[in-house]
Parts: sequence; structure tokens; C-alpha cells
Amino acid sequence: MEFIQQYAKEIFSLVIPLVTWFLNNRFKARAKLQLAIPHSFTFIVDEPLRDPDGNVIREKQSVHTASHVISNSGRETATKVELVFNWKPLCINIWPSRHYEQHSEQDGRHVMVFESLAPNEQIGFELLSVNNDLPALINARSDQCTATTIAMYPQPAVSAWQRRLVVTLLFMGFSFAIYLTIILLQFLILANKGGI
Repeated sequence: MEFIQQYAKEIFSLVIPLVTWFLNNRFKARAKLQLAIPHSFTFIVDEPLRDPDGNVIREKQSVHTASHVISNSGRETATKVELVFNWKPLCINIWPSRHYEQHSEQDGRHVMVFESLAPNEQIGFELLSVNNDLPALINARSDQCTATTIAMYPQPAVSAWQRRLVVTLLFMGFSFAIYLTIILLQFLILANKGGI
């Protein structure tokens, strides 16, 4: 404790630039892509699958569906957002509807490229396949970053007054923590034998 009291000013002068550097890097505006699969389901259809001659191949058919959502939760626009599927989906619905370019690679991978994704913007993809598996979304990236996969669960909506209460309490707690830090620093600096 005496060491801290004796060298409090020097320690403080070293810690402040490190904290400033950390905060600048942590809260720097950048694009941040997030990918979620909120829903997938397989329907079993009680209709036999027949070949062109009318012979039954399978007693039941299956319809596979899946939803993908990609969003930019960052504070900067993500450009050249690229989604790579294992192969071209049989049916795909994009919401909200927007322009994109698509092509297939030599190995059969299907690539969709969106020009940009603004901050807090998201795009939903609904896939459908009949009697075949759905292609996996194997990569999602932009010029700025690679998408991270997040879990997405339904949750009840919280009323506005509850959100405001939580924000107010968090702000008060954060302010109290800053106040305690300042008091502690004053104690350490003023307790220094040399004074200020």
C-alpha cells in the first residue's frame, strides 16, 4: 500500500493513456456483422413421391425450410457483404427485397453479394427445398469483417418504462463507480508523503 501511495502520480500517469487507448479501440466505429438462424423445420408431407412412370419411390415427401438473418450491429456501413452457400438453394426469399449479385464458383459453391449493409440494417433469407437437404451457409463476410454467429431466441417484449428504468439504474451505478474511483484516486494522491 505504501508503494502505491508513494508512486500514485506515476502510476496514474501510466494508467490513463492505457485506459484511453483501450476505450478508443473498444468503442471505435466499425462494421460488425452478426448471423443468426432463428428457425428451421422439416415438414413431412403425406403424399407419395412418384417417378415419371407412376411408381412410388417414397411413401412420404419432406419439405425443408430454414431462416437466416444477417445484420450489421456496428456503427459503420459494411460493404461487399458476401454469403456463400454449399450449393445453390432451390428456393430463396430475401426480405426486405433488394438488389444483389450471384454467381457459382467452380466447386459448385453459390455466392450472393450485396453492395452494402447500413448500421442496424438486417436482411432475412428464407430457404425452401423439397425432398433434398438445404445448403449450409458456410461463410458470411464483408470487406470490413467476418460475421459472427449468434443464438437467437424469442423473448417477450419489454415495455418502454421498464427499459427506461433499467437505463436509469445502470447510469446511476456507472456514475457511482466513477465517483468511487475519483475518491480512491484522491485518497492515494493526497496520502502521498510529498503531497500535490
